[in-house]
Amino acid sequence: MSAAVIYTDLDGTLLDYHSYSSEAASDTLANLRERGVPVIPCTSKTVAETRVIAARLGLDGPMIVENGAAIWVPTDWGLSRTEASISEREMWCHGFGISRAVIRRQLAVLSVEWGNRYQSLCDLSDNQVMAITGLDADSARLAKERYFCETLVWLGTPADRTAFAEQVKALDLHCVQGGRFVHVLSSGGKAEAVSWLHRKIRAERPGFDDAISISAGDAENDIEMLQVTNLALLVRSPVCDPPTIKRAGGLVISDQVGPAGWSEGIEILLDHLDEEGASGRFLPKRHNYNAA
Repeated sequence: MSAAVIYTDLDGTLLDYHSYSSEAASDTLANLRERGVPVIPCTSKTVAETRVIAARLGLDGPMIVENGAAIWVPTDWGLSRTEASISEREMWCHGFGISRAVIRRQLAVLSVEWGNRYQSLCDLSDNQVMAITGLDADSARLAKERYFCETLVWLGTPADRTAFAEQVKALDLHCVQGGRFVHVLSSGGKAEAVSWLHRKIRAERPGFDDAISISAGDAENDIEMLQVTNLALLVRSPVCDPPTIKRAGGLVISDQVGPAGWSEGIEILLDHLDEEGASGRFLPKRHNYNAA
């Protein structure tokens, strides 16, 4: 199989939406470790949350966190640090935009009109976060350790959210809908982070100079990521319809939901790469989904 790198969303994709279990994907994760295929989380979660999950899943590579606002790279992974990077616990971090504190100050100008239609996740108590997400107490605390992205519990209507996103855009910020929350950041999100990191991996990591990029996600904030990689997996969600992905081909949509769907789709893509190699960027017709 040609060298590949998998960039995957967590909640609702590699992790079950309700239980946060990854058990249904354990065999596929073991297969990927054996093949030497890196699995890189690309998530709205914080680095503190993602470290815990990555350790549990046996993932020891980079982590894209806070909806692509920052990338954390292990110092022993062989990628050169950027000039403005910061270091913490044997990893370095490359951020793509302004800090959460600055984002909060910019959003304050909208608070008179919109303040009663959202709450900042970081302003909630641990118990409130637990009630909303189903996380345990430690995980709820870690979910609030955000540095580059303001995460909102949306209280208004979907139409309100669309209007809010337009006003956020006028502030030179970016508003995206995740599986549970609305996220406001100043970078281009997951697609920008995946593209940046994949170029760096191909340029600097031995054996990955022609590596194929594969993305996996389930929600609106994954759309652009699923459109920029060589191949993509749209995992069905138990709580919402699949978003529309605009691709000419190279997209698998799972039949199953959550980690079972992740495992199903990744195995299809691995089989495809085994058969077609680096040149086989389009999947057999029965696995294609072409959005108009």
